[in-house]
Parts: sequence; structure tokens; C-alpha cells
Amino acid sequence: MSEQITVEDVAHDAEFPELIEGIRSRRSGHNYDPDEDISDETLEELIRDAAIAPSSYNLQPWEFVAVQDDERLDEVVDIAYGQEHIRDAGTAILVVGHTDAKTADRVFEDWAEAGRMDEETAQQTKAQTAEMYEGDAMGRDYAIRNASLAAQNLMLSAHARGLTATPMIGFDQERIAEFLDLPDDEIPVMLLAVGPSGGEEPERLPRRSVDEILHRETY
Repeated sequence: MSEQITVEDVAHDAEFPELIEGIRSRRSGHNYDPDEDISDETLEELIRDAAIAPSSYNLQPWEFVAVQDDERLDEVVDIAYGQEHIRDAGTAILVVGHTDAKTADRVFEDWAEAGRMDEETAQQTKAQTAEMYEGDAMGRDYAIRNASLAAQNLMLSAHARGLTATPMIGFDQERIAEFLDLPDDEIPVMLLAVGPSGGEEPERLPRRSVDEILHRETY
């Protein structure tokens, strides 16, 4: 079974009903206005909203690489297997994840200075956190999980500003890492096309029902 969720179906019994409506009305789109671009100020505000996403121990293990130059966007389209809506959007943002705890020194100093931990506990927790990142599989998992939270924040921020933001994992990871000069300890997590809408999109495809996907106490 599947269910079609519409804004009209939302029971606005939450403290922030506009937020619920925004979550349920957000769409990934492919129809962008190729004659309009987002401003530098808007881009910075999108990243500001993305950066307040939660992360493990507040390590904030993410970076964002924005591509807006026409010729470079053409290259990104090629790297993304010909997804032309990237060019029409006018802005491509690669969400990047850290595979090690490179921000730990600064972050755990903040923990201690804020009185959330004493200095000894902060140092112990920092060491444990850095150890958790050791190993390729664990480091990759942490990068993807944390950076994906930031990507969702960015998409919701774009929607709140009347923009369309579409996530993509269909791209050549090695090529885009080389093209954008990513450090060896950082990985591409998600590519977003962001820009002004070009108009209506097809109706949302049905979603699986809550009864189908919600498991209580055990699977």
C-alpha cells in the first residue's frame, strides 16, 4: 500500500505548524528557471542554515563546495551523468563529509569553555571520539551520516525561501573529488542542485504508508 500526503492532510497540532507544512510540501524538482540565479547572500544563508544541523558531539564534520560558473557547471553535469537540471538551477552544491575528527580540538575546547564538560572529561571524550573515526568504514559512515543531516537542512532552507533544491547521489565520486580538489580525508556525500523554480512539477509520487513502515518495539 502507499499513501499520498498533501498539505491539506496535515493536522496542524504542532508548536510550529509552518515547519510541519514546509516539511510535507518540500519537493525535489527538475524544473528550474535558467534565467534566474540565487544571490551570494542567499547562498550564504543556505549554508548558515545547513550548518546548524545536529552532528556527533557537535563536530560539524562537513564542508560545502558551491559551483556557479557556467563552464564548471557543464563539467558537473558531465560528472553527474548528464543531469541537465544542474545547469538550469545555476548553483550546484557538493556536501562534503570529514572521515576523521579533524575539528575535535576546537569543538571540545568549546565544550569545556561552555561548562558542559570539565577539561579532563573533554580530553577523554575527544580521544574516544577520534578513535571512533579510525578505520575506513567507520570514518565513511560518520561522514555520510552527519553530512546528510546538513544536506537536509539546506534543502528545507531552500524550500522556505521559495527555491527548489534537488539531492543527487548519481555522480562519479572520484571525478568530482578530483574536480573540486577535495582533501584525501574528505568525501563527497551529496550533490544538490539549487535555484529558483521554473514552475509546476509533476504530482508527488505516492509514499509508503505509515502502517507499512512503522515497526513498534521490534521489526
